[in-house]
Parts: sequence; C-alpha cells; structure tokens
Amino acid sequence: KKVGFSGTLDPFAKGVLLIGMGSHTKLFRFLDKTTKSYRATLWLGAKSDSLDSEMVESVEILKERSKQEVEDALASLEGELEYEPPIFSAKKIDGQRAYNLARDGQDFEMKKITSEVFDVKLINYNHPLITFDISVSEGSYIRSIAQILLEKLDTIGTLSYLERLNEGK
Repeated sequence: KKVGFSGTLDPFAKGVLLIGMGSHTKLFRFLDKTTKSYRATLWLGAKSDSLDSEMVESVEILKERSKQEVEDALASLEGELEYEPPIFSAKKIDGQRAYNLARDGQDFEMKKITSEVFDVKLINYNHPLITFDISVSEGSYIRSIAQILLEKLDTIGTLSYLERLNEGK
C-alpha cells in the first residue's frame, strides 16, 4: 500500500537506496545513514552545467597529471568541507526541487552546506579519467565535492559515473 525511500540518488547515479514498505517507512528516522560511501569517476576536460555526464557541453584535451598530484588532491579533501550543492540537485528551494528550477532557467541561490569527508582513496587514474572511492556524511553532494577536487587540480571536468556503495550501518 505504501512504499518510501530513505533519500535520493542523482538521476544518473546507481547503487544502494534503502526502501521501506507499509508502516516500516516510519522506521527511517531511527536509521543512522552516515557513513555513505560512493565510487565516482571524474572526466577531466568535460564541461557540464549539471556537473555530470547528462549535460556535457564541450570537452577539452588536457595535459596529463601525475598520479601523485591526483592522490595529493584527493587526500586534501578529507575533513570538513563547506560548499554549495549543485543547482541540478533534489534540494528544495521554496518548496520546489532545485533541478526543476534550473531546468526551467530560473535564477535562484543555493545556500552553502557543510559535510565531512571521512576517507577518500584513488582507485584508478587513466587520463582523462580519475576513479575514486569516497566516504562522506549524510547530505553530501559528490558532484560538488568533485568540483572542489577539480579546483585543487586547477582544471575542469565533470562526473561521468557515480555509484552509492553503502548507506549507513
């Protein structure tokens, strides 16, 4: 009769999403949904307003980075981060989803949030693709954290893959 879920995943993402049925949806408030773990692939040189592969506008050929540069930039993400969520996100702005407002071309401002990166690990770097695992607090936006990584590398890019591996305990 009733089905509910514990949160949202980006439309292009895949992976773990907790689902409850019937009266069990009332139990979500008791769940500790931190730590969330993701596997992400960052495509260096791709430009996209949505910060993912759904709206790629252009692709630049960029110089290759050293593996050490990438590992150092990833390691520097650990700890508390303050950033704006993506405008193409499920975050509500005056009762409406930000992605709907963005697709309609409306101007609005996203308030900064704070989240924590507990752990980040390079899985593979095969230029122009960086694949990494990241564990974060609930309410984190991996697309925005990927943009912080790009700033640290002084380059551009977008996520081409996102999978939630784990949600809480």
